[in-house]
Amino acid sequence: MIDSLADGFGIGGAFICVVVAMLVLRIELQRRAVTGPNFGSRQGSGYAEGCQRILRQCAPEAAGVVACLTLAAAMRARGDGMSTAGVVDAATWVQIKANWPLLITADTLLSLQAMLRFVVLVSVALRCDGSRVVPLADEVGALWLGAGLARLVYGFRASAYLLDGPLGGNLPVACEIAVIPLLFVVGRKSMWRAPFTMAAIVAATAIFAGRNHLNLANDIVADLCFIAAHCMDFLASIAYLLRTLLVDSGPRGSTAHISMGFVHLLMPIQQSLSAYYFLRAFEASPALVGAGRPFDMLQIGNVAQLGAYLGAASLYLAECFDGQEYRTNNSESSEEMSIGSNTMGRASVLPEPEPPTTF
Repeated sequence: MIDSLADGFGIGGAFICVVVAMLVLRIELQRRAVTGPNFGSRQGSGYAEGCQRILRQCAPEAAGVVACLTLAAAMRARGDGMSTAGVVDAATWVQIKANWPLLITADTLLSLQAMLRFVVLVSVALRCDGSRVVPLADEVGALWLGAGLARLVYGFRASAYLLDGPLGGNLPVACEIAVIPLLFVVGRKSMWRAPFTMAAIVAATAIFAGRNHLNLANDIVADLCFIAAHCMDFLASIAYLLRTLLVDSGPRGSTAHISMGFVHLLMPIQQSLSAYYFLRAFEASPALVGAGRPFDMLQIGNVAQLGAYLGAASLYLAECFDGQEYRTNNSESSEEMSIGSNTMGRASVLPEPEPPTTF
């Protein structure tokens, strides 16, 4: 009974994070962008043109996302295969496929997340040359690097953590290996600037994982690294939100601004896959608990990450609307000043009236 109530409170608290993020989106858009798009006027057509411009500017990123989805569809069409972990029998595998007819297995969600993370980091590494500060860099990159290394450790040590399904096996592992050098590039400054702080974060994460871990692989190191990776992901999402509050998105059309817009769009999408997986597919089992409450930590932590990324995206959108309103007001003021100066100029060149003639 107590476990059921705790699980209910855990899921309820996780959903509260999403609700809070949506409220932040609503409040920020109302406070900082009082007038929204009016699709029945010229302003609405301007928004449509803006969307087309963004798609043209983000063409490489859009091509990367399309390539990932095409690869996923091709591998799904090839067939389902069998469980790569080798820990379930044929009857259980048939039941899993019946529960997930489109994806074959829920692990496909995590595989898609790994692929989208790779596209995001490629965009950040190539478009941001270091001249401007972006949210997905420095502390966030260093924390994500720690999470990526932890995923590689438990992936190589325990086959129970390998993903199943048409997108499982070596594909997500290859994506995790590919992002390591990218994460080192975007997070190296923070590691050199504050090595002791990063070491303290790693130590605190290891202690927390030791008190809340699974018993899925019968390997204490792999089980600890699995929880540690999700703890690092959670800390990275909080740092990402805080950096979004402090970082300027840069001038429109710049490479940093384009990359930030793409990242803010894709981060909630990729995190929603993980949040849905741990809420709906990763069922809690007392036999799999090694210590503490790892299932609650995974559910609350992943949904909290989704809330953080939604909150960061809302702040970015509010800043974009605010900047557009500021430019509109400036242009109107400039036009009024120009009209006023022209009127004053014409008034100054008018001939003076002749004095009246008296007889």
